[in-house]
Amino acid sequence: MKWIEISVAIERVVIEEVTTLFDTFSSNGFIEEDLPNEPAWVQLTLYGDAEKTPKEWETLIGNALKTAQFDYKHLYAKEVTDNDWYNNWQQYIEPSEILPNVVIRPAWKEYTPKAGEKVLTIDSDLSFGTGAHETTKACAELMAKYGQEKKTCLDIGTGTGILLLVAHTLGIPHLVGIDIEERAAEQAKANCKTNDVEATIICGDLATDFTGKAGLIMANLTVDPLKILLPAISTKLALDGILIISGIIDDRYEEIMPYIKNNWQIVEEVVKGSWHTFALKQ
Repeated sequence: MKWIEISVAIERVVIEEVTTLFDTFSSNGFIEEDLPNEPAWVQLTLYGDAEKTPKEWETLIGNALKTAQFDYKHLYAKEVTDNDWYNNWQQYIEPSEILPNVVIRPAWKEYTPKAGEKVLTIDSDLSFGTGAHETTKACAELMAKYGQEKKTCLDIGTGTGILLLVAHTLGIPHLVGIDIEERAAEQAKANCKTNDVEATIICGDLATDFTGKAGLIMANLTVDPLKILLPAISTKLALDGILIISGIIDDRYEEIMPYIKNNWQIVEEVVKGSWHTFALKQ
C-alpha cells in the first residue's frame, strides 16, 4: 500500500488549531518536530491516502491553511510505502499509561514496569492504537467506570484490539472484536495472543456477523461510521448495557448530536483536547 507523506512548517502558537484542522484529512495522527534555530515554528508531518497525488495533497493542505489564515512554509508531499510509513512512526511512539497502573507498550520499545503495573504489548503495521490518543484514553476511562460489572465487551472497529486488552485488565470475561478490515482483524488476533488474552475476533459486518448481545459496546470510530452504525448497535446492546462512542472532533460535534440525543441517553461526556467521548444507554 502507498501513502502520501505531507510535511509543513507552522507557527507553534497555532499548533492545536492546525492539528484540529488536519484531523479532517487524516486519521493517522501527526509527527511534530522542532525546526532547528526557529523556536517559534514547528514542523508537522501527516500521512494521507494515495488516492490523491502529492501535488494534489500540497494544494489541499495549502488551501486549507490559507482559508483558515494560518501562516506556513516548507510545504511538500511525497509518496512513501507501508514500510516507510511504519518505520517513520515507530520512533515517535512511546509507552503510555492508559489507566492507573496499566501501561501500553509498543512492541518495538523496551519498558521496565514499575511495581504493580500491568503492561500490555501492542504491535501494528496498520494504525497507531497504542494508548496515547485522547479518544483511546477517554474510552478506557469510561470503560473502567461503567464496564467492570459487564460480562461481554464488544469492540466495533477493533483495529489493534487495544480496547479488548484493556477490558481484559478490568476483568470482563467475554471479549469480542469486529472489524471490516481483514488485516486489522489479524492484527487484533496477534495482539491478543501476545498478551495471553482470549477474545473472539470477527472480520465482517456488525449487523450480520455478530448475532449476540453485549453489556458493554465500544465504538471508537469517527462521525461518518457512527451515524451509519448507531441503529445497528442499538440491536446489539444488552438490557441495561452501556455504549461508549468516541472519535467525535469539535468541528463535527453538532452534526452527530441529533443521532445521539434522538435515540440515546447521555450518561457521561468526556472531552480531551478536541475530542468528545460519550457513555450512552438506551
